[in-house]
Amino acid sequence: METAIRLEHVNKHLGKKQVLKDLSFETYIGEVFGFLGPNGAGKTTTIKLLVGLLSMEEGNISICGKDITGEFETAMAYVGGIVENPEMYGYMTGRQNLCQYARMRKGVTQERIDEVVSLVGLSNRINEKVSKYSLGMRQRLGLAQCMLHHPKVLILDEPTNGLDPAGIRQLRDILKHLAHQEGTCVFVSSHMMSEMELMCDRVGIIVDGRLAEVKTLQEMMTERRGDSVVYRYHAENPRLLMNAARQMELQAEPGGEEMVEVQIPSGQEKQVLWELNRTLAENNIVFYSAAPVESKKLEDAFMELTGKEGEQIV
Repeated sequence: METAIRLEHVNKHLGKKQVLKDLSFETYIGEVFGFLGPNGAGKTTTIKLLVGLLSMEEGNISICGKDITGEFETAMAYVGGIVENPEMYGYMTGRQNLCQYARMRKGVTQERIDEVVSLVGLSNRINEKVSKYSLGMRQRLGLAQCMLHHPKVLILDEPTNGLDPAGIRQLRDILKHLAHQEGTCVFVSSHMMSEMELMCDRVGIIVDGRLAEVKTLQEMMTERRGDSVVYRYHAENPRLLMNAARQMELQAEPGGEEMVEVQIPSGQEKQVLWELNRTLAENNIVFYSAAPVESKKLEDAFMELTGKEGEQIV
């Protein structure tokens, strides 16, 4: 896979505080990479280093093979991005803002402007002044702007901010299309865990300036689920059901009022459930329902890695 972003042993201080500590990871062309971390973990500092808003201190960062210190302009030519909130000229229309930006980028045609405006769903409002735009519309216009020059790397900080559910879904589809069909590396941060699950191919989690984990979502969920699937039984007599399961050498624990959670070895669900249910029937142990417990989600993995339950994810 072609590397889009590479960080190698990056350290960064802000004042006397070391914010990034030997940070190293890679992202690839054609993927949506999610970047998560609790408050103060160093996520925003990392993004600002990537786009040149903060100077390098120690380590190396390259974009599409170009070092951002020695070849800054060449590296940045590959990048489009929104850091924090997109800033536009309010007295200009959306189209005038895009035209103004296009003057600073070679090869951006009117046809390309129309293409990105349509892609972000602003065609019917693009000729209105930006001062009349909602936050969500400004976010869409910012996305259109950073896509104008066909960047190979798209860096987006909280891109769903201000979007309604329909807008969030549309944005998700756009970013996945850019990555999977057009070969863009989309590097995205968001506090909306459910959206990151639906959007991202891989996720990196940063904790206290260090990289805690980088894995595909499937790998992250599978590791935490382990080699078993949990089924929750709603039983008339939970104690009897639990004893029956344990006699079959299955791990069974209380799962709430009238509930028992039974661990079934992965890949053997059909056979083991049939044997367990037959045993329950033969012993007149009544249960009302049995259903698999939803596997660990990205939010659960985040909490396990960071211990930051209840904190905002930024």
